Amino acid sequence: MKNTKIKLFALGFASAVFLALSLILTHEGEAIYFSGFLTGWVPEHIGTESAWSIIIYVATITVCVVIPYMLGSMNFAVMISREKYHDDVRKYGSHNAGMTNMIRVYGKKAGIYTLLGDALKTAAAVLMGRFLAGEFGAYLAALFCVLGHIAPVWYKFKGGKGVVASAVAILILNPLYFVVVFAVFALVYFTSHYISMASVAAAFIYPAVVFYGAKFLTGGKDMASAPAMVFAAFVGLFIIFKHCANMRRVYYGEEKKMYLFKKSKKDSEI
Repeated sequence: MKNTKIKLFALGFASAVFLALSLILTHEGEAIYFSGFLTGWVPEHIGTESAWSIIIYVATITVCVVIPYMLGSMNFAVMISREKYHDDVRKYGSHNAGMTNMIRVYGKKAGIYTLLGDALKTAAAVLMGRFLAGEFGAYLAALFCVLGHIAPVWYKFKGGKGVVASAVAILILNPLYFVVVFAVFALVYFTSHYISMASVAAAFIYPAVVFYGAKFLTGGKDMASAPAMVFAAFVGLFIIFKHCANMRRVYYGEEKKMYLFKKSKKDSEI
């Protein structure tokens, strides 16, 4: 677990650095958290019509796509199962490389480490995107980080279902929307004890939350931004698609329920 803990620390440190820089540096009197360093502060000093400005813009888009995808491809379920248990969690349970299957196969502590890793990699990606290119960069980075988690290049494109990565991205992008989506998730989970059903319900409602949330917050004056709607549609469709097999098992009564406070004999130390 030494290598995994080092990666967790590095991701947490990177997240803190990007957040701090985004809030400390300013552009036109406001923190570059809103405008981005490479899309706001840099063009102001070199001019928006220069060739360098275009190069910087293209480079920014590339970085906000490639690095978040690589970070998303760091699948902690696979990493922990290989490093700690010398096996691959995708061989067991639901065959999914995610927190829920880690809990079922190796216990709650393994699941917690997986949750922490997937949360920190997403936070680092989204906050990096926010630092470099403001809101647009944050949504772009979030989208490709979730895509990396679902189809990781490091693990033959067989990853998790993107629930934790999506949830953390939503939390950073808009905490208010996260509260609404999480409330739906919690309501469905605590009435059914199906993580899969709760995840699908939350994914289904998220695009509507983004669309109507923007109208509510602006008194009907503004629509949700294009990056926000694209990300919401991507998350909603992909999470529902990835849970089709789970919904089939729920329908036939074959899906296993998950009890949050139920002790498992399989819990093990990491």
